[in-house]
Amino acid sequence: MSVQTRPQFPLFPCFFIPQLVISVFLAYRFSLFWRIAAFTALTANVIFGLSCTTGDAFQDYFMGSGVMGMFMSTIHLLFLTNPEKDFKHESDSQPVQTLSVPRRLIWGLSIASSPRNVGWNTEIVNLPPKPTTRRWRFVLDSLLRAAWSFFLVDVTQSYLHTNPIFSLSGPAAVSVKSQGYFWRCVNILAQGASSYGMMNLQYSLLCASLVALSISEPRHCPNLFGSWADSYTIRRFWGRTWHQNMRAFLTSFGKYTTRMLGLKPRTSASSYTQLYVAFALSAAIHSLGGDRMLGLEYLGCSVPFFMSQAIAITFEDMVIAVVQRRGVKVPPTLAHLVGYIWVFVWFSVSMPWLLDLWLRAGCGLSELLPVQPLRTYVLQNSTSG
Repeated sequence: MSVQTRPQFPLFPCFFIPQLVISVFLAYRFSLFWRIAAFTALTANVIFGLSCTTGDAFQDYFMGSGVMGMFMSTIHLLFLTNPEKDFKHESDSQPVQTLSVPRRLIWGLSIASSPRNVGWNTEIVNLPPKPTTRRWRFVLDSLLRAAWSFFLVDVTQSYLHTNPIFSLSGPAAVSVKSQGYFWRCVNILAQGASSYGMMNLQYSLLCASLVALSISEPRHCPNLFGSWADSYTIRRFWGRTWHQNMRAFLTSFGKYTTRMLGLKPRTSASSYTQLYVAFALSAAIHSLGGDRMLGLEYLGCSVPFFMSQAIAITFEDMVIAVVQRRGVKVPPTLAHLVGYIWVFVWFSVSMPWLLDLWLRAGCGLSELLPVQPLRTYVLQNSTSG
């Protein structure tokens, strides 16, 4: 089915209705039969959603990945947890079974809509520091962060849309490596910063709105991304700096797998099993979701990038272990410097495996912002000049 003949992506049925359904099943522990019935209906909803299109390749990839991420979270919440026993919010003053129907449904919706479980006893590790500012100060800070993110996206999109390789797609597309190593790195940084800025922009506006309306509190809205200073290993980049919206259910699947295999907790076998399960699921999410929405011909193209990250982490762990066993004393500053160089070089090698897919699918033609002040200004001045 071509993009032109695919139906328009239904945002509300694909994202909001599943959350409402899941919240009901979290609030009330239905029997396995009804959970399977609900899961079957939600699976059909996912299959339909992935056959649709937003009309924009870049949005298709991220919407598809988001739909599949929610699908994996649904499996985690419906079958791998017992909500009444496993989840407790910091504000819970009584057992969930004793709450009124509306409060119980809100309790379930809070779990379903909090991928990082902020404020819950299941809160993910390595969460960025929680804001301690007052309500309206937080709103102002979030709006300023949104403005900065908008500027970042505008700058990077201006570059991407003036670089000729990002205007090519399909058989005519060329690799981000085609312009030499220096421009390859610039292209990777520009595309990465554009995605980073767009996610930060949306998250900052959401947090500002929720806190301004007193739906949430500042301490429940930590930054989406961690500190870039933490990224001196590939493991720390994925585990601390990059967003952790999938960490809760990836950890759940990993631990479930180790239990099924009979592996002892806190052993190397358990740790690396969880690592590879996490990246295998991440590869599946981006491939079955993102690649699928780009087109069936792209299915599986995201797998090499995500699976290679687990291999790179295994390699760097081995190197670190050898250095430590030999008693080599490396000053922390030098170790971090070498680490930053290693991370930079690794992503300059591995990112083209993903970005080249995006270019072939036409993601380079996407407009992420409704207006582009910087590019408009530059074009107007170049025309007048």
